[in-house]
Amino acid sequence: MGILWIVVISALVGALAGTAATVLVAPRLIKVAPTGVVGGGIGPLAPITNNVTEESAVINVADQDGKAVVEIKTTISSPDMILQTDQHGIGSGFIVRSDGYIVTNNHVVENARQLQVILRDGAKKFDARVIGTSPEDDVAVIKVDAQNLPALSWGDSGALKVGQLAIAIGSPLGQQNSVTKGVISALHRFISIPNPTTGQVENILNAIQTDAQINPGNSGGPLLNSAGQVIGVNFAIEQAYAGPGLGFALDGNAARDIANQLIQTGHVNRPFLGVTYNQLDETAAAANGLVVGALVTAITPGSPADRAGIKVHDVITKVNDQTIDDTHPLKDLLRQYAPGTKVSVTIYRGGKNQTLQVTLGTHP
Repeated sequence: MGILWIVVISALVGALAGTAATVLVAPRLIKVAPTGVVGGGIGPLAPITNNVTEESAVINVADQDGKAVVEIKTTISSPDMILQTDQHGIGSGFIVRSDGYIVTNNHVVENARQLQVILRDGAKKFDARVIGTSPEDDVAVIKVDAQNLPALSWGDSGALKVGQLAIAIGSPLGQQNSVTKGVISALHRFISIPNPTTGQVENILNAIQTDAQINPGNSGGPLLNSAGQVIGVNFAIEQAYAGPGLGFALDGNAARDIANQLIQTGHVNRPFLGVTYNQLDETAAAANGLVVGALVTAITPGSPADRAGIKVHDVITKVNDQTIDDTHPLKDLLRQYAPGTKVSVTIYRGGKNQTLQVTLGTHP
């Protein structure tokens, strides 16, 4: 298990000694689907001008945008009724509004009874509170009582290209504001994350893969483009191989939309269609004599999809006029609609397209 094994041992030794143990908040351990899609987006981001080298771009991002990346220290009470020790975690986050709103991973702040945010210079420390979380998306927003803080802006993750420069900033292994660089290795990765608490598996459909090194403590930190804009939220590593693992970030556009809802309402008002599906890319669709879209594998009885007449083996190809593809999975398209909204859903069934009217429900 590498460093994660060392962290577990350290936590155990601290507990046995009757003292508080510090645990670096590890990125989620995941399994990568072998059929994950590699491909580009809908267009490039603004390119680096010819007189700006890659090195100077990284330096500029580290110097300017690194000011808005914070270290998050958490205190979680031990469930051990005998030892009664506290466990302390370290993760990362980034400021998105100058009045103290910070985005991070849900698994960084989950079950924490106390949060402390430390700015880059280390001199400014703030107690923080949770504004809202979306465990399904592994996104959380916390807030500190401060003004005029440096804040990051969001880039368009839908315009990413494989091979594009990627910069990760966070507190890997507890080393605050560490910078690593690499490239966007792949887009639209489908990955499965085992939840050790519930035993269930969570599926992320549109993850960004990067070779910028990500370690325990990087969780919740930003993945940035050469302009210093947030294009992803670092959250997982694949440790199936020797040496540094593959790094993964949550899609920036989706994380931005979730964070905005959490800031505005404290929760995600998630629409509910009621289907389980597999995303079909061009290769998978051609191999099965189908079309690109969301292949329905199960339907919740009594759900909006069930009432509208959607069936197992249908391929959902559009929501209203928006086409479902690798860049725009069904989950992301639905996210923009509020529960109660009536939408047109185009399905492919028996070699023909049909359009059904569906009134979205509220996610249970």
